[in-house]
Amino acid sequence: MKPTRSLPVMVMLSLSGLWAPAQIGTVGRLGDYTTEPVSREHRLSTETSYIRTIRTAKHEDYDRVVFEFTGPLRTYRIEYLKSNLYQGEARRMRIRSAGNVFAQVEFFVPTTDDQLKYSQGPNFLPSGPLHLRRVSSVTDMGMFEGFYDFVIGVSSRKAFRVTELSTPSRLAIDFKH
Repeated sequence: MKPTRSLPVMVMLSLSGLWAPAQIGTVGRLGDYTTEPVSREHRLSTETSYIRTIRTAKHEDYDRVVFEFTGPLRTYRIEYLKSNLYQGEARRMRIRSAGNVFAQVEFFVPTTDDQLKYSQGPNFLPSGPLHLRRVSSVTDMGMFEGFYDFVIGVSSRKAFRVTELSTPSRLAIDFKH
């Protein structure tokens, strides 16, 4: 849940480029399994960075979802949703993707046509049945006001861990079997 702010503060923070980090903050520990929210604030860089691709993989003890970036890792937040309803730009909507439980992954990224070149390109998202033990789907929920949201459909609310990887910059989310 995003904290509320007064309109003058929102406009001032938005114009200064500080809005997203002020909203997301740093919560949870990287590398530890949890069912609680995990977020990291990454300083805004002069280098523009977009989500290049999203991949999934099955491992012996977990299923992994990887978000790969074109540049530095962006500010993000991961948390389980309380239901199969997603709070979209203007209204709540039912998630119509495979999965019994959903984890929302929210990134602060530039919402420009450059991101769309990747998002609308071939192989941006895994397609078809994933054939993983826990992860059923990864769905692009869209971009709005500097935030880019995804939901990951999983079979049950199991612990996940978040790892930041480099060369190239990647965010890995592991869902325990």
